[in-house]
Amino acid sequence: MRYMNVFCRCLCVGLVGMVCSSHVSPQSQGTSPAEVIWAKNATALTCQPGGETIHAPDHLTSARVVCAAGLPFDLQVITADGRRHEVGLSFGANELLWAPNSRSFFVNGGQSSSAGFFIDVYQFEGSGRAVKVRTITKAAQRNMVASFPPCKASKIDKKDCATFARYPEYNMSGLGWSDDSSIVYVFAEVPCSSLYGGIMCQVLGFELSVPAGRILKRLSAQETKKKWAALAAWEINIPDPPEYGPPI
Repeated sequence: MRYMNVFCRCLCVGLVGMVCSSHVSPQSQGTSPAEVIWAKNATALTCQPGGETIHAPDHLTSARVVCAAGLPFDLQVITADGRRHEVGLSFGANELLWAPNSRSFFVNGGQSSSAGFFIDVYQFEGSGRAVKVRTITKAAQRNMVASFPPCKASKIDKKDCATFARYPEYNMSGLGWSDDSSIVYVFAEVPCSSLYGGIMCQVLGFELSVPAGRILKRLSAQETKKKWAALAAWEINIPDPPEYGPPI
């Protein structure tokens, strides 16, 4: 039996009833996020009258949540010098964690109950004149494919595995920052879906540079749990070994 590196949360979704999902992204279920899902020290992006303000460690910089139709839609970032910036959020954005230097933050999110988990990194450029969003997980995605080759997995469709290998979209979630704000600790997981056959739920951890996304360190599932359990908002479990064999 596999151990999913997720926790189960039940949400009431309109008239549909109770939906129990793994690492659920509340926004993807049509409700406003109320609590963090991935990074224990992050702040949930909640929709409140007037918008919630999330202050950076310097207490001078902040990000205010802007909502539309009851969902986080945008952020109004105010830098220490008073400049205001409007920055967009990806669909499914759920939580925000500032870097220690107050000049970067990341946003975790998810687009479904088991897949599409992402991390967007936002950085101030120059003297805070612009806020740029960065995708830092490309190298980590390719490393996951090399570490757990989809087309060598058992019980996987040949067409699906070729797509996964060429266009990997494994789950990536930020757990924390290094003290100098130059590294993000990223939890990477093969989606816990039967579509991935024998490699479903496999886990690695990555220390990724900001903004380049270089892999500075790669952690096994055991190392990830040992080093980052205190940073995770759920209990990290160790998956069973991957199962390899001919695809179906």
